[in-house]
Amino acid sequence: MPALPTEGACADPLPPTRPVSTPSTENQACLKWSGETLLLEGPCVIGRRSDNDLQINNVQASRRHALVIRVNDDWWLNDLGSRNGVQVNGVRLSAARRLRDGDEIRIANQSITFRHSSQGPIHRSTIAGGTTQFAVPNGDAPTPSAVSCDLIVATETGAILEGDKVGYWYFGKALERAPGAEHYHLPAGVCQWLERATTAEENGSASLELEEKGRRVIISLARYKAGRCFLLVREESFTASMEKIQTLGLTEREAEVMHWICLGKTNQDIAKILDVTVHTVNRHVEHIFKKFGVDNRQKAVLTVQERLTA
Repeated sequence: MPALPTEGACADPLPPTRPVSTPSTENQACLKWSGETLLLEGPCVIGRRSDNDLQINNVQASRRHALVIRVNDDWWLNDLGSRNGVQVNGVRLSAARRLRDGDEIRIANQSITFRHSSQGPIHRSTIAGGTTQFAVPNGDAPTPSAVSCDLIVATETGAILEGDKVGYWYFGKALERAPGAEHYHLPAGVCQWLERATTAEENGSASLELEEKGRRVIISLARYKAGRCFLLVREESFTASMEKIQTLGLTEREAEVMHWICLGKTNQDIAKILDVTVHTVNRHVEHIFKKFGVDNRQKAVLTVQERLTA
């Protein structure tokens, strides 16, 4: 994996074990830094550990810091719960973000540029945490309005080596841990899929898709080496909740604000996500309260829940 030498590095960078080259086609997505280029041919884990796809040899970088993953024709960036966070164009990530050509990613004190010159016409979106730009999708495949993507490192038998919190977030009480066992285990169904996926015949097999109560969780095996499985777990939402909220008589911007209120965000948080002033958010909130006939956020959320489930 390419190692990024940065100021304050704790040790000399390890030699790359993954080829770094110049993109051969214009539509190839890649990451660029300090004159180097890494082609994105699959998921890319970024962090301090030497077994990441892209190593940042700096004490300010977490062992597993960030993840770049492709969903249909788009590339998404997610912070893997790092200590010092990830910034894109100077704004710290609060949720997974769809990347656009020219976005500057900053991890520790290393600047990395995402390039994907064939993204096509640019449209605006504010659903995936922070105002972003994204290309109009090609073909009939639906483009998710929001994606959460995380990493679990497990053994081939499903014992979770890294990512207990991620496992609990996606699988809850379905995680198993025998009395006295050192590690949690993935749910039985996931373990069965993983056993098949790690066999010589089926290595690189199709992803596992789980659907329950409107949730669609997709698990894929990104890498399997020396008994360690890098599992990418993502949840996609193909219908933006704000579109449903807008049917309640709100404007598009008011629906965006209400979307984030329903997720528990403060007015200050929403202002940062939408890249507007707090005063502007306050004004939208006042309009929402007036249209719903309520006087506080809790009543507004209840109104949305009641009307959308009626």
